[in-house]
Amino acid sequence: MGSSPSGSARDPAEPSAFRPKGDLHLPERLRERLAQPFGPVCDVWALPKRLMGCERLVAVGDVVTVSLIQMRHFPDVAVFDYRTRRSEDVKARERIATMPGRLVHVRNPPAMITQELWGALSEAFSTPGPTKIEVEGEEDLAAIAAVALAPERSCVLYGVPGHGVCIIRVERQMKELAFSVLREMEA
Repeated sequence: MGSSPSGSARDPAEPSAFRPKGDLHLPERLRERLAQPFGPVCDVWALPKRLMGCERLVAVGDVVTVSLIQMRHFPDVAVFDYRTRRSEDVKARERIATMPGRLVHVRNPPAMITQELWGALSEAFSTPGPTKIEVEGEEDLAAIAAVALAPERSCVLYGVPGHGVCIIRVERQMKELAFSVLREMEA
């Protein structure tokens, strides 16, 4: 655990404990670890029952975002790139346009968390009202940043192709795990 400029210990699960100095790159050694879901995986249609107690809802990916919109469970924060399994999804654009909230555009290449994406997520959690974050590139690692930055009792959802939706309940232990992964990413 580091210490703040004043010398007091910092809480590793607090967003202020980690500030990327540049864009973060996913190293090869973390790929296998991040391929495993970080929470329970359920069928998308089982989501309404599984979202009880989620104070803020974060959707990462087009399929998850569109599914929530179709169920009338509008996310507080949605991160998407209008692509599903690397192919353009024209219908996602139409459906996401129906979601309320301000729209933010960011650049984020595959296997990275850019300063732009980090800043957009940080702002989304500190600003009232829903935020839609449109990614030019890929949102593949946005869930990690979202868990790190979201307030506790939030739920971060992302798709697990061929299996369903992973639900991460943001609690201290999950935030610590997200920060440990972020610290391992190459700057």
